[in-house]
Amino acid sequence: MRPSSALAVTDRSSVRPGTRGRILALVAIVCAALNLRLVVTSLSPLLTTVGEELGFTATVVGVFGTLPLVAFAIFGLITPAIMRRLGAEATATLSMLLTGIGQVLRAFAPDTGALLALTGIALTGAALGNVVLPPLIKQYFPDRIAALSTVQMVAIHLGALFPPLVAVPLAEVAGWRVALGAWSGIALVAAVLWAVQWRRGGPVASSAATVGSELPLARPIRQVGMAWRMALLFGMVTWNVFTLFTWLPALLSDAGHGPAAAGSMVSLMVGTSLLFGLVAPAATLRTANTFPVVALGLSGYGIGYLGVALAPEFAVVWVLFLGLGTSLFVVTMTMINARSSTARGAAALSGFVQGAGSGIALGGPLLFGLLGELTGGWTASYVLVAGGSLVVAAVVAYVERTPWTIEAAARGGHPRPHRSESVHA
Repeated sequence: MRPSSALAVTDRSSVRPGTRGRILALVAIVCAALNLRLVVTSLSPLLTTVGEELGFTATVVGVFGTLPLVAFAIFGLITPAIMRRLGAEATATLSMLLTGIGQVLRAFAPDTGALLALTGIALTGAALGNVVLPPLIKQYFPDRIAALSTVQMVAIHLGALFPPLVAVPLAEVAGWRVALGAWSGIALVAAVLWAVQWRRGGPVASSAATVGSELPLARPIRQVGMAWRMALLFGMVTWNVFTLFTWLPALLSDAGHGPAAAGSMVSLMVGTSLLFGLVAPAATLRTANTFPVVALGLSGYGIGYLGVALAPEFAVVWVLFLGLGTSLFVVTMTMINARSSTARGAAALSGFVQGAGSGIALGGPLLFGLLGELTGGWTASYVLVAGGSLVVAAVVAYVERTPWTIEAAARGGHPRPHRSESVHA
């Protein structure tokens, strides 16, 4: 049986949640998702300008590029425990409060240390949001996993797309502090929406009760090989996403493009990723072999990196290919819900994959910059940091190519979709 047919049978026969809270939850999911990459992409185009005022080097730029991964690694691993204690809605509220407050305060940072610390607060909120949204989607929309995964990813991409497009022009008019802090309102609105949803309770019962009432996995998730393979794949994808968020403007500036044009290329990359991301969740959920989907994205990365390195004057073309590669983030995030059958399983897999995967990806932006600074060029960075990660991702994607669930893997099952453990595509 194809995975998609198994998916439909399962959810159609399960108890669907009522309409109570679903509309508000949808709006709250969208507002929260808008913030998950905005914290990063609103700063990266301004790092050259900010660095000139605060006085930091290319290595510090690499630290800013690595900081999101530190936050995602730490809080990815501990967010499931926070959710079990507070409930998913309360965790989402906390997530957006930290994101909004951090964004406001970092606009007033007097020095590099303060900017790093306050950016860390904002990223802590984004890290919590990364983990809590997939199980919230499974809780409120178990019958619409593919559709809501697409909605979430569109919102994440829109939140990543617009800040780089307007950051430099806005900074030229109003200063970098205004350009950096202006986005905080979105997070604060999301915090209010999730606070209201928290007070109202979930579609059937509170998410704390829902997650807490489900049976735990048969084994701790850290002992499940499938979880480690997914974390490694997610890590390699994230390695490249954040390397490009951090260094693509600098790579293009070094090749002769102006700062505004270089920053706009990040938006073009994200916009291209958004277009591919519109079909990626459905393709990922329906396929019986996910390797071709991942291989297509990896080929986009490979062509894009080669083009930027060898013919940067055609940056627009190569950035389109990099956008195809960046859409792999949509694929790996969709796998979290596709490869879990319960909200508790989704929370555990989401936290582990994003936490361990982000820890694996930590070296990407920092190593890319360090090698460039040590060698005086970008060749070693392209070959070792980018190329090496793509090879690892291809191997892992081939091994973990057959869809199955974390619940089955924890029981020692085989990598085949199971009728009672699939999600509706």
